[in-house]
Amino acid sequence: MTLTEILPSLQKLSHQEKIKAIQFLATELAKDEENLLEESLEYGEIDTGLNFQPLTETEMIEQSKSALEAYRRTGSAVKHEQVRKWANSLGNNANV
Repeated sequence: MTLTEILPSLQKLSHQEKIKAIQFLATELAKDEENLLEESLEYGEIDTGLNFQPLTETEMIEQSKSALEAYRRTGSAVKHEQVRKWANSLGNNANV
């Protein structure tokens, strides 16, 4: 059904029914936006070459669980020097 087909019916609605129709459409638009946002998210990791490597959501969750368990066992995670190199590389790429 097209908008042209339903416009005459919408015009015949009472004021309250028009408000309900607007609320319905606003809710539908919000759902559409949420779905588009979810579809646009990519899961992944940054490899040692600082390149994005896509992962499935399941793989990402498993990696997160693994990292948390490693942190709980050892009390540490990524070495400070690795973080420093990564942060410095961000600054260098900004100048390119």
